[in-house]
Amino acid sequence: MPTIEHLNPAPGALVRFVSDWHLGHERCEAPAPPTILPRLLEGVDMLVMVGDTAETRICSWQEQAQRLRAELREQCSLRNVQLVEISGNHDPDIEPLLIHFWDGKVVAMHGHALYKEVAPWSWEYLNNKEKCHALIATYPDCDTNLESRLELSRAMCQLTPPILRREGIRNRYLRSLLHCFWPPQRPWNILRCWFTCGRRANRFANQFLPAAEVLILGHFHRSGHWRFGKRHIYNTGAWFKHASPYFVDMKDGRVLQYSPLRQLLDQHTHVES
Repeated sequence: MPTIEHLNPAPGALVRFVSDWHLGHERCEAPAPPTILPRLLEGVDMLVMVGDTAETRICSWQEQAQRLRAELREQCSLRNVQLVEISGNHDPDIEPLLIHFWDGKVVAMHGHALYKEVAPWSWEYLNNKEKCHALIATYPDCDTNLESRLELSRAMCQLTPPILRREGIRNRYLRSLLHCFWPPQRPWNILRCWFTCGRRANRFANQFLPAAEVLILGHFHRSGHWRFGKRHIYNTGAWFKHASPYFVDMKDGRVLQYSPLRQLLDQHTHVES
């Protein structure tokens, strides 16, 4: 499977970056593609899904997720919008893990490769640490070789089956509490990753992507914009419960807008009414 691709959009093309829709997941809040895409794609030439578009790993939502992803692809095709998909940790079946745009000036990647463990807060990692670290040891050059680091991130996603919920706990409030706060390392790791996301992404870019002036990520479900010298880093959040989806619009390698996706859709709704 290819891990890195290079793409130069046509001059003047409007490119929109989004991520983490998690289509099919029970906590996904994105409307079905036929409902949302007519407004989302208006005036757009290329839509870049920066990972975790749908839940395509083996799980109870896989069939629905694949159906919704097929609808997304169909809707883009009907509107002559080029759809570009990047692999995330929930859809490792997508081929590219990282794409260079505009000769490498702009780079988009899901963001799970920032950590060798992919998601240090996840149940999959916390319940399988030995297995995960054994896999990491088989990629000895992952701190210096970008291809190796990306290949490791895909392998980590395929190592353990997704752990979706606390089976056997009927009380939804207790289940939600355990989802957020158990094991005890989980909330700490979540907060640590949120607060260090921008700095870690910049260190990753310094190591592997020194020419990148713009780096676009998802994965952390918390939107953000950081600037380090001439480099801008954007996180597009998530269309997920307790999170907000953002988008980045670019043209000819320049950022035109970074805004909440719901705000964009509300504007279209007011115009239509």
